[in-house]
Amino acid sequence: MTPTTPTRLLLGPQRPVTNLGDEIKRSGIPDGRIAVISAGWQEAEGDIDDVRQIAGRELVDLGLYSRAESLMKTHAGFHEAYRKRQEKLKELQRLYRLRLRQLMIAARRTLRAEGDPELLVPEQRHAIAQLRALDRHHLHRVRGILTDFGAEYDTNEYEPIAEQAAEVRSIIESSNAVLITGGNVVVLLNRLLLFGVAPMLRQAPVIAWSAGAMALTDNIVLFHDRTPQGRRDPEILGPGLGELAGYVLLPDAKNRIREKDLARTGSFSRRFAPDVCVALDSGSVLQFDGDTLVRSEQARRLTPRGGFAQVTAA
Repeated sequence: MTPTTPTRLLLGPQRPVTNLGDEIKRSGIPDGRIAVISAGWQEAEGDIDDVRQIAGRELVDLGLYSRAESLMKTHAGFHEAYRKRQEKLKELQRLYRLRLRQLMIAARRTLRAEGDPELLVPEQRHAIAQLRALDRHHLHRVRGILTDFGAEYDTNEYEPIAEQAAEVRSIIESSNAVLITGGNVVVLLNRLLLFGVAPMLRQAPVIAWSAGAMALTDNIVLFHDRTPQGRRDPEILGPGLGELAGYVLLPDAKNRIREKDLARTGSFSRRFAPDVCVALDSGSVLQFDGDTLVRSEQARRLTPRGGFAQVTAA
């Protein structure tokens, strides 16, 4: 039913350009039922009538958000452990931001500096290296917290989660593809990890937009230059599902990144290299056959000099 190298169809936000239906048809994904993960919508999870009409397929929502909420209401020990885990992750993120802010200020000033290249270039490289070192440290700490929680509440061994995960797996295996919507990437990722969804996706064609596409990558990077509180430095949230290596995906980049600030965009690109930072705006398409990019439309990558270039397929 599914190919050995399944399709990964990644799209930008579905407003103002809605290309989901057309791209499903173009992708070659087999006709039939599609399992939907809309946990990023939180309380609006399962409100997929519009998506059903656009996709032109039978859809069934996996209900990951509501499954998790039900577990927390009925299993007090699990709920308390989950709450404590989230508090640790939030505090760790706060401490990471404190350290990151000063390094980002120094890196941007160093990248904007002028002078003798023999003296300046090594300093610019070291400024980026310091950012990478902090990111690696933060990822290590986040993984440690997630691992400790998973050891106590293993998807396959903790019966209340295992029962729900088995139902999810059964629906995915009897569907022709999986669709992951956008929404709150933190909530979405937490539910995907809780029910151990990543292995279930490995032989299934996957369609994902915005936060859903971000969740498939190795590492989730949060970014926004235009918040009401001002510019927000790009920050590592934590590991993603690891189903799409080598890319940092940036949905709605046109509205979130100040593209004319070349020092800022350049440091973004260099900091996360060799991964490719891709602006996935509304109307954008990336289609992978397994790990191979076979089609790209309107997707742009950040360059080390701070500009943007079109993403090209192999």
